[in-house]
Amino acid sequence: MSTNPYLDLQERLQRLETPAPSPPLTVQINALQQWFQQTLLTSDRNRPHSEQSLLVEIHKQLRLLATDAAFLQTAKTPQTQQQRHQQIRDRLTTLNRYCDHLLNPNDNT
Repeated sequence: MSTNPYLDLQERLQRLETPAPSPPLTVQINALQQWFQQTLLTSDRNRPHSEQSLLVEIHKQLRLLATDAAFLQTAKTPQTQQQRHQQIRDRLTTLNRYCDHLLNPNDNT
């Protein structure tokens, strides 16, 4: 793992893009949420407002990702499973964009 917590977060998110079969995706996401809360939400309260805002948004997206994974687990039809997988991919893409912005705040692309 990196010494930069935002790089760590990005690496952890990338591992979720092709999750290991065990533990289940919901367990992997819950572990990520716990790490995020312990590592990023509880440290350094003197962040710039824009950085703090992104962390709040990431926290929200991680909670939604956990919900998406729970819905995927209960999906019965292939069509519903495919939709849930797409929602998870979209959410991971959004989270990676937030990480990119935290890692490169001056890059306006």
